[in-house]
Amino acid sequence: MSFLKKAVLGLILSASIAESLSCASYAATLRSSGKIYSDTVHLSDIFDGISRSDDRALGPSPSPGKSIQISGYQLIAIADQYSVDWDDQSSSITLTLTRDGKVLGKDYFANLVKEEISSSETRGSLLVNIVGLKPVVVASDDLSPFVVSDVKWDKKTGQFSATAFRSNQTGDGEDDAINLKGEIKKISPVMVYDRSLPAGYVLTDSDFHIDSTFDGQLPLGLSGPSSPDDVVGMSLSKPVASGSPVIMGDLRRSILVHRGDPVIISYNSPGIRITTTGKALADGGKGQLVHAINMGTKMILLGRVNGNGEISVDSTSTAVGLDSSEAKKLRASQVIMDSGEGN
Repeated sequence: MSFLKKAVLGLILSASIAESLSCASYAATLRSSGKIYSDTVHLSDIFDGISRSDDRALGPSPSPGKSIQISGYQLIAIADQYSVDWDDQSSSITLTLTRDGKVLGKDYFANLVKEEISSSETRGSLLVNIVGLKPVVVASDDLSPFVVSDVKWDKKTGQFSATAFRSNQTGDGEDDAINLKGEIKKISPVMVYDRSLPAGYVLTDSDFHIDSTFDGQLPLGLSGPSSPDDVVGMSLSKPVASGSPVIMGDLRRSILVHRGDPVIISYNSPGIRITTTGKALADGGKGQLVHAINMGTKMILLGRVNGNGEISVDSTSTAVGLDSSEAKKLRASQVIMDSGEGN
């Protein structure tokens, strides 16, 4: 016997053994369709206008997400059984009732697996990928429909298996226990490229972001940067693809200032910023220390390249004159002569 016939027969049989009701009839209209929110189908699920005191349980509901259809002849029989004065009664009408439910997919069961192994896995986060799982529909008000146990995880390959059991068993072995399988990966924050970039491209802070759920692998023996400041201003030694990790071995320092280039020499301290013009005495990339000569005072300072044509000097830098041995090593006088400002 089909599920539909069993369900309808259950409704009629339940109605026949229901408690005795008042012989008084009451007016009601047939619902066009409806949802069932409990384990039991009630008279009010079929007819609109049934008061709470007149409502009766008719039989078990279908499983969450499933539907039953009640024919016009069966509706007439139910109405007669419970003295329902059904307006526009017709044997050609069919009513569909659907049990309300929520769908549980891979994400739900993946979270259960992570919760099950979290007590023994303390380092880093985990990404659980479940394969071959069909969605499961459960009652909307079921807050804890499944529990997971028997997790077997091979940490070398990442493969795992587990079993999800219904918290409230239905008696159907296939429905009460679901076999889970897939892969578990450790994930960690990694800097990745926002888009594909060519070799020689100079990186800015808008070219990458931190992917907190990166589940790939860094090349053996290579590492990513610890901070965005480590890579801004550096250039790519080879093309990179969107979403690929930023690897320090793929980067080289871009020369932002060249020997003899005019530069802005800046000094910053709390509440104070002083700038002057000068000349670079060496090539330098972002973050590198280079010497520069203040063209006004002809004093040489050591500062850090922090942008195109800008060198920042801190309070620990000591200025030296053109007659110093360091100035001679840097051939500072030659830079002054080349600029046309020599004596």
